[in-house]
Amino acid sequence: MNVNTEANSSLKRVLPLASVVFYGFAYLIPTSVFDMYGIVSSMTHGMLALTHLVTAIAMIFTAYSFGRMAAVYPISGSSYTYVQRAISPYLGFLTGWALLSDYLLIPMLSYVIAANYVSTVFPQIPSWVWVVLFAGTVTFITHIGIKVTAWVNNIIVLFQFFVLLVVVFFMCKHLLGGGGAATFFDWSAFYNAKELHQEGVGFGVIFSGASILVLSYLGFDAVTTLAEETINPRVTIGKGVMIICAGAGIAFTIISYFLLLSWPTGWKEFADVNTASLELFKRVGLDSLTVIYPFLAVIGALAGPLAAQTSCSRMLYSMGRDNILPKKFFGYLHPKRSTPTFSILFIGGISMIASFLDLTTAISLVNFGALFGFTFVNISVIFHYFIKEKKRNGFNLVRYLIVPLIGAGVCLTFLLNLDGNAKTVGFIWLVIGLIYLAIHTNFFRKLPPELKLDQ
Repeated sequence: MNVNTEANSSLKRVLPLASVVFYGFAYLIPTSVFDMYGIVSSMTHGMLALTHLVTAIAMIFTAYSFGRMAAVYPISGSSYTYVQRAISPYLGFLTGWALLSDYLLIPMLSYVIAANYVSTVFPQIPSWVWVVLFAGTVTFITHIGIKVTAWVNNIIVLFQFFVLLVVVFFMCKHLLGGGGAATFFDWSAFYNAKELHQEGVGFGVIFSGASILVLSYLGFDAVTTLAEETINPRVTIGKGVMIICAGAGIAFTIISYFLLLSWPTGWKEFADVNTASLELFKRVGLDSLTVIYPFLAVIGALAGPLAAQTSCSRMLYSMGRDNILPKKFFGYLHPKRSTPTFSILFIGGISMIASFLDLTTAISLVNFGALFGFTFVNISVIFHYFIKEKKRNGFNLVRYLIVPLIGAGVCLTFLLNLDGNAKTVGFIWLVIGLIYLAIHTNFFRKLPPELKLDQ
């Protein structure tokens, strides 16, 4: 099957594997391991590293499914496209609608996190000022074009990796000097059986923590929205999603382990779980980073939304091009820059309400859309390969049935463990999408428009 969409002649294929991988890491923000440190450590009674490992393993199954579907449909619609083509146009729309809440809220979430840190340095400046500044900057860079966006992302990601190495170095120095656990090997920093087996704790806290940490891995899926701007997307996208997901899982698990070694009892002593990393930096001798990190959070508040706004604008453009959303607005491409200008401006405008969101609720809302989409991407692998293509013999049974079933089951489990308010708002969002779809299709009497594919 050859793909021949309008975007093939409009969006330019300029991104190699390295840019795709850097884009994915920019989206998930490498330094987010520090942002999630206080919230999830407190929630899991100090088992952040174990929770990261569980989350990473769970996400690997879904990353595999994204790679399989990108090989068949290298189109910018991502999950929306996969479910639409493999299962049902109606379900494809609802999947895209659910992911819109994910992509629309991720920039806002980054601004909330950055504003929390910057406010510790400039408490006299209202947080909404920072939100407007961040959103305006990101919107401008995204509008310039994908090449400039990729270039900025690459620089920011390299800088964030440097920060991670500096923090790990100081944590090691702290441990060698007798601080924290005073050892590099302490099983309780990974699996604290004493805490886990207390009444009211149990493995449920690990799954609840993992449902929050899903946010730290959102990035491997986002690169699929760049399929029409990627060189050889059938191969490149699949490789990229696995490298991003596995690389993030390994790095986050190791760094989280050192965070817990450096302050074993921190999870029950944090003054503020939202900025607990600043307290840890002081303990390991990084007092200067306590002052600098708020500005590093600003860098993250540019990198993450840059990637998120790029992904979301491509999804909106894809749905607008299909006339699922108003085509004149969302399906518009700038004639010179080949960027979906109106979609970018729409996301930038939505991001301005970030200062009104509670951090934990915002994280759960983002993850609701992502987990809903992930569940059906896994199921779409089964529909396309196992049911339609009838690839059921030998190892294909594992590749196209067992692996995606595990991925779908895990994502559904994480979704059910999200914050109750987030689930309520998430389902209301889905109902709104269902009503919009019903009206658009004359109450399901006709199919929604589909991507133009040559058979």
